[in-house]
Amino acid sequence: MKAIPELKSNALIERINELQKISAHRYIDPTQVSGVSRDWRLIGREIKDLFRIDACVAWELTGAWKGLTGDFEGTEEAFKASAALGDNWSNRCNWTVNRLNLGMFSAAQEMYSSVGSPDTGHFSEMLEDGYKAGAIAQAAHYIERARQMNIDWDKKLVQEIEAAHSMLKASGISDERVARQLDVAGSILRKHGIRPHVSPRVTASAGFFEGVTYSLAVPVSAEEAFEMNVELAMCEDEAGIEKCVEFDVVFEAAFA
Repeated sequence: MKAIPELKSNALIERINELQKISAHRYIDPTQVSGVSRDWRLIGREIKDLFRIDACVAWELTGAWKGLTGDFEGTEEAFKASAALGDNWSNRCNWTVNRLNLGMFSAAQEMYSSVGSPDTGHFSEMLEDGYKAGAIAQAAHYIERARQMNIDWDKKLVQEIEAAHSMLKASGISDERVARQLDVAGSILRKHGIRPHVSPRVTASAGFFEGVTYSLAVPVSAEEAFEMNVELAMCEDEAGIEKCVEFDVVFEAAFA
């Protein structure tokens, strides 16, 4: 990619990231009249101009841009188009992150498996995203590979992932099982127009409780968060997910 297109694409990525930070932890509604929706439309116009120069990058940016509105289908179509023109680490990394931002945890796990390995050269960069996607066993496997390769890492994060893996493995809980439960929570978040903010927690109190909890912060009152947890329990039951003490997903009121 030539210098000028690269500078333009980097600037657009920064603007997309900034817009995500200021959109109040919710997906942007393009139909509303606001400064955020206006900036979102302006970015879309500039991405459109980029198609004449580098369609692969333009499609990648389109995926991230559409992800701001919670448009999963549009996001997927854009990243697939980008990968068809140049399947590289950049579009796969952003694809992983946007699947996670859209609450599509199973899909994020699938993509993480192709970008999170130490052999890609981006192990440390993607480790936390893999953990947030619920790819705990996969991340633990990559940690072992990184250990063999003497790769530097976030010691606290690695210790937490390995502890979570040990607990869930002992309980027979797979990454797939974790993702299924997170996917149910993701569907509820999209229904409420809320972008996932994932905080995995590992509790290890010998003789008392040992387990892994995925807390999803939601910008609502405590009462509304309680109602969302009731909705979550009902949807989990409908999906045939059996509750277990070793792993749980909860909504917690925050940002309100």
